[in-house]
Amino acid sequence: MGKGRLLWLVVTALISLGIPSSRASAETSPGYLEGSAKKLGRGVANLLTGPLELIREPYLVSQREGGVSGLTVGIVRGVVSGVIRELAGVIEVATFFVPVPKGFQPLVQPEFIYSHGDWAP
Repeated sequence: MGKGRLLWLVVTALISLGIPSSRASAETSPGYLEGSAKKLGRGVANLLTGPLELIREPYLVSQREGGVSGLTVGIVRGVVSGVIRELAGVIEVATFFVPVPKGFQPLVQPEFIYSHGDWAP
């Protein structure tokens, strides 16, 4: 099975599971439009800033454990975190209209890579 077809199946399954609850939420929750807009923006931001994890993680690891750890463990963590942030961005953009997770909560923490004006640990 190709990667594109697998992604299509996952997105279709998520959408089909979330459509009834998204209609109910749209009717009862005044924050539906704000939540979905924030989820879409967060997804786009994660798509654009995912590669910055290759800078962020080595920096954070070197601050805690020293330069050698930052250049080894930090780079590996940066690659993994970057892939996770990119995938979270794809999922959030594809499902921005579905309030999943509950209340449009972010899939990754920190919500944005440059939270609170600094690299958030």
